[in-house]
Amino acid sequence: RSSGINAEYGGAALIIDYGEDHVSTELTFRAFKDHQQVNPLVDLGLCDLTADVNFRNLKKAVAGVEGVKAHGPITQSSFLTLMGIGERFRQLYSKVPPEKQDSIIHAHNFLCSPEEMGDRFKVMCITRDSDPVPFCFESS
Repeated sequence: RSSGINAEYGGAALIIDYGEDHVSTELTFRAFKDHQQVNPLVDLGLCDLTADVNFRNLKKAVAGVEGVKAHGPITQSSFLTLMGIGERFRQLYSKVPPEKQDSIIHAHNFLCSPEEMGDRFKVMCITRDSDPVPFCFESS
C-alpha cells in the first residue's frame, strides 16, 4: 500500500534492513536473546524473531505498482559513506573527550565494516517514477 501512496501523494520510502538481492536457499529465520543467536523454538515469547528481507522480491513487487520505482539496494556502508558518515565521524571524534573516542570508532566500524553491519544491511529507496533518482542510488 505504501507504494500506491507514494505514487499518489509523493514522498519516498527508505528501507534499511539486513537481507540480500539474490535468491537464497539459506534459511534466514532466527531468534536472538541477550544479543546471542538462539534456537527459535526455545524460550518462545522471550526472544526476538527475525528473518532477512528478500530485496529481489521486494523490488519485483514495487515494479508491479504503477507510478513508482525502486532504487537499489546498495550496502549500508555505501549508503552511509555517500550520506557523509566520514565527515560526521570526524566531527564527533574531534569533539568528544579522549576517553569516549574509542566508542565513536567502534560505532563507526560497527555500522560500516563489511564484517559487521556494513555489507549485511542493505538500503532500498522507493520513489515516484517522475522523481529524480536519489543521488545515493545513481550507480545502482
